[in-house]
Amino acid sequence: MYALLAVVLFSSAAPAAQPSAIRTAELVQADNKFGLEVFSSLAAARPEENVFISPLSIALVLQMTAHGSAGETWNAMAATMNLSGFPQVELPSGNLALRDQLLKADKKVRLDIANSLWLRKGTKLQKQFTTDCRRCYEAPVTLLDFRRPDAVTPINDWVAKNTGGRIKQAVSQLTPEEILVLVNAIYFKGTWTEAFDPKLTANRKFYLVSGGEERLMMNREGKFSYKEDDALQAVALPYGDGRLNMYIFLPRDRDGLAKLVAATKPGDFAGLFAGFAERKGAVALPRFKLEFEASLNKVLKQLGMDAAFVASADFSRMVVPPNTAAISDVLHKTFVEVNEEGTEAAAVTAVKVMTTSMPRPGERFSLVCDHPFLCAIRDDVTGSVLFLGAIFDPRQ
Repeated sequence: MYALLAVVLFSSAAPAAQPSAIRTAELVQADNKFGLEVFSSLAAARPEENVFISPLSIALVLQMTAHGSAGETWNAMAATMNLSGFPQVELPSGNLALRDQLLKADKKVRLDIANSLWLRKGTKLQKQFTTDCRRCYEAPVTLLDFRRPDAVTPINDWVAKNTGGRIKQAVSQLTPEEILVLVNAIYFKGTWTEAFDPKLTANRKFYLVSGGEERLMMNREGKFSYKEDDALQAVALPYGDGRLNMYIFLPRDRDGLAKLVAATKPGDFAGLFAGFAERKGAVALPRFKLEFEASLNKVLKQLGMDAAFVASADFSRMVVPPNTAAISDVLHKTFVEVNEEGTEAAAVTAVKVMTTSMPRPGERFSLVCDHPFLCAIRDDVTGSVLFLGAIFDPRQ
């Protein structure tokens, strides 16, 4: 028979990284490329709407799931996530090494990456899969009676605890076919290295696609890491000691965000973060607070992961026969708030599986985010993009 397996992602702490045949730089490149592909597809399907995702969260949960796959299912998942040629058995230790680096990135910035497995009583997992999840993802297994109407409560309580209370529900119900929920949660809270003075925050017109509306705009002058060309202006706003940054990419044209997203190809993504240099200038950035939620099923199938969603999917490295498994749903939720002090962001990804330019030196710049823009929270040492967003309307 076919059972239903749910995999959810969020973020907290990890043990010391073990040696891996997978280089962190190669894994980050694959994660970022995959994240941009998902982001671009979501943005194209939701024109002129805010889209905010965690590429890292999505990659982590699907790679944890893929570790339990085999045959053509692994091939399809690996190809979609740009992991073809990566040793499957090394993925857990590769992710452990990456998580270890990220969690130690900056003591002044809070970054949590936590994982857990919630198993239906009476269901057995492959011993090696359980061992690897516990050792490399620090994901303990908790047995639940999935038949109880309140079975989702401990899962969602765990989610709320590991996302700073910003995401309170990842799973709304468990069906008789579901056998497992894998969860990864990411929580980020960073204060700006140089805060915006609240006294300088004032209403200013922000040009939405539908017309101008007043939005609270933060203002700061000083030295920034900055770049510009004929198409955009960009600035990096550091948190804590400066390793983690929020990057703002502001198109020159007020209606240019959709074009910028469409023109940014996965292979060129890293180039967006290159070419910055210190410049004196002024930055005006809107305060915003938003939540985002989407099913990733359609996007993942379009990108080539269809084999993991069908009854013939092979997750034999995860479940013990006679159970078989196939992904039935992949849900993603995020939260972000940007204000004068800094940024708070959280993400959760749930996967249900059924057992079936160059600036002129010295010239001051002025970057005023008064129309839709692209933003990213990135670790500048590993290059890992934790969050990525298209902000069409910086709502409060």
